Amino acid sequence: MDYNTRTEFHHANELMLATIRKRFVAFLIDWIVLIIIYLCILILFSLFNINISNINVHGIFDVELEIENMHSNLIAILKIFFGLLPVLYFTASFYFWKGQTIGKYFLRIRVLSLYHKNIGLWHCIERSLGYFASALEFGFGYIQAFWNPNRMSLHDKIGETIVVQLPVKKRK
Repeated sequence: MDYNTRTEFHHANELMLATIRKRFVAFLIDWIVLIIIYLCILILFSLFNINISNINVHGIFDVELEIENMHSNLIAILKIFFGLLPVLYFTASFYFWKGQTIGKYFLRIRVLSLYHKNIGLWHCIERSLGYFASALEFGFGYIQAFWNPNRMSLHDKIGETIVVQLPVKKRK
């Protein structure tokens, strides 16, 4: 077989990898933002007299939702929406903010594609779905960053990305 080799776009001399601690704190901030988004949605539903008595999101397709007086098809759609909300949040954040989420913005780190100048929509989707893959088997996909020389977790490998520290802006 004839394989075309890809060359990495970024060179190690000009970038510094983000620390695992910064990546973890950024991820926690993003999950706090997601919880706030969930709460805002619940408040919005309560304004329209849609009372959600119980919501438990265990995974993309594992959502427990109890709503009184609502058609089962609408409940199924809401389950899918609540399950995919983290994927939508991370995909939109990475794509529209050029590799950053709110947590990554505050900690001055960014996700970069290994093979392209800009992170594309498909990379964003792959990386966002990769978070769920990283969480499997007791979070083993996240733990891989400790021994990987490029600090790549499973979702980084899936999305072909790295996380770098942004340089400090010099004041003039």
